[in-house]
Amino acid sequence: MVNSAMAQVSFTTESNTRDMGKSDYVQIQYVIENAKQIDNLQAPAFPDFTIVEGPSQSTGMSVINGAMSQNKSVSYVLQPRHAGKFTIKGATATVDGQQMQSNPVTIQVRNVNSYGNPQSTNNFNPVPLPDWPAPQPQVEMEEVVRPGENIADKIKKNFFIKVDVSKKDCYLGEPIVVTYKLYSRLRSDSRVMTNPSLNGFSVYDMMDPSSDQSTIEKVNGKAFTVHLIRKAQLIALQAGDISLDPVEIDNNIYFLKLDAKQSAASGHGLGSLLDRIFEPDPQGTPFTENLTLDSKPVTVHVKPLPELEKPADFNGAVGRYSIQAAVDSKEIDTGDAAILTVTVKGTGNLPMINAPTVNWPAEMESYDVSNKENINKSIAPLSGSKTFFYSFTCSKPGQFTLPPVRLSFFDPAANAYKTIQSDPLHIQIHHAARRRSAPLPMPAATLVEVGWAKNLVWIICGVLAGAMGIYFLMRRKFVSNPAAAGGTKTQGRTKVNGLPGSHGAITVPSEAVAGSLQLPTKPDPLKESRDLLISGDYGRFYASVNRAIWKLVSDKLQLPGSQLNKFSISAVLKSKGWNEDEILQLKNLLNECEMKLYTPEYSISDVAKTLGEAEMVTGRLEVKN
Repeated sequence: MVNSAMAQVSFTTESNTRDMGKSDYVQIQYVIENAKQIDNLQAPAFPDFTIVEGPSQSTGMSVINGAMSQNKSVSYVLQPRHAGKFTIKGATATVDGQQMQSNPVTIQVRNVNSYGNPQSTNNFNPVPLPDWPAPQPQVEMEEVVRPGENIADKIKKNFFIKVDVSKKDCYLGEPIVVTYKLYSRLRSDSRVMTNPSLNGFSVYDMMDPSSDQSTIEKVNGKAFTVHLIRKAQLIALQAGDISLDPVEIDNNIYFLKLDAKQSAASGHGLGSLLDRIFEPDPQGTPFTENLTLDSKPVTVHVKPLPELEKPADFNGAVGRYSIQAAVDSKEIDTGDAAILTVTVKGTGNLPMINAPTVNWPAEMESYDVSNKENINKSIAPLSGSKTFFYSFTCSKPGQFTLPPVRLSFFDPAANAYKTIQSDPLHIQIHHAARRRSAPLPMPAATLVEVGWAKNLVWIICGVLAGAMGIYFLMRRKFVSNPAAAGGTKTQGRTKVNGLPGSHGAITVPSEAVAGSLQLPTKPDPLKESRDLLISGDYGRFYASVNRAIWKLVSDKLQLPGSQLNKFSISAVLKSKGWNEDEILQLKNLLNECEMKLYTPEYSISDVAKTLGEAEMVTGRLEVKN
């Protein structure tokens, strides 16, 4: 029972079960918490039970503002001698100078071999029991320093860093796992001063380095608390011997130094044993040792990939993979943008796999390639998929076959290269006139309306219609009465002053004035895109803008199809005077269109914004090139 005058101290008896069979086991634990001093703890006798395991002890100590308290426990694993109802008495101890006794517990032992616990004496494994949580091994702290003990030796045996590497001999591109761990049987406050940068590797963390994850491991039969400092997968970037960077940790380690008289052990038997278990004596002197630890050097030997039988199309993939290819539609029109999707699944250096080469038919042209990763980096090796999106067009109608897409990779487990390929794809290309006579259905997409923006398209249409009306009215007035427009007629030619869009006066043939005035105009690269926006066909609108921008880039920069990618055009545009913001606007526009091709969710405001961005980009391409 807990003394009412010492409410902050608890002394309890705990059992994992109160109802069991004759062949089952019960764990009895005596726990003292928040005590300043513990002496002469005596466990009761267990006349109706056999002690299978114990006593097992756990100790703890905390020092807060100079005040120290102890938390300690002793446990036994017992097996009943016969059936019946038995009361296990509480243990006794002198706690903070007062005699205390823990509470008794009553156990019902039924006359069956097992009652909710399949363990039997023929298959002895008392800890952990199947019907209660498996306990972690108890860590016996070594913070007590007795006379004659060497502090440096005590720290060396009970406080150290280990670096575990899954493989110290691996192939270039093969993922390995490195784990930095702090092992401790001492009370301490620790702070990482230098985290390993792991130069020479691509690094994929498997845990948050700022978190404090801990487990319990046994070293030479002793349980240690193990703090995970860093755990990551590494992929070497070059062959050769690479040293893993050390970790550096600053530590304050807390000890309790006993006086000689307090350290002397006396007597024999269970009571004396428990006295020794419950050391250190709180009348000792607490002190702190500061220590900086770093890990020992670890070298990983990275082997180059074998040159023998290396496939010509090998591009660095290491692991085990499968490949699939598909197109978003097997029937498309000439000039329309379509998407070829190539998905690589498996385990290995997935993030480092490049887009496989596609052998396009001569009538097809591919633009920039984008990709999306779905990789689980918390398991080893890296596992998941990487999907590549190829935007392409076809200039000629007919039946075409996309040949299989190949992927060659090195399998470290088999120590051999392997080549896999997708199935061929058959595509029907129709003449573009088909879409004027038989419009394509609206794409399956989610239209997101944003407040007032849902009427934006109709407002734009109204403004355009009004502007066109004013223009043709002025044009008709000019044709019927050139003098009214500020012009004069001289020998078959009419001089016109201030024609809208002109600079000063121009002269046009009189017969043209008498008939109809033909003003030279440039083709609008976004005409189709505007028509699709007005009709509400937003899926094809984005495809049209994407196609129009790439075509204008190709025409203006005179680049071959092999160089039509964002990296190449960025370099060319920069040489032609485009600044970084202008190039970024072009790249963002292309990325937006590509994303909408396979993520069909649209809002009217976004559509109108994309058209505005496209007009700015096309205008800049016309002027600066």
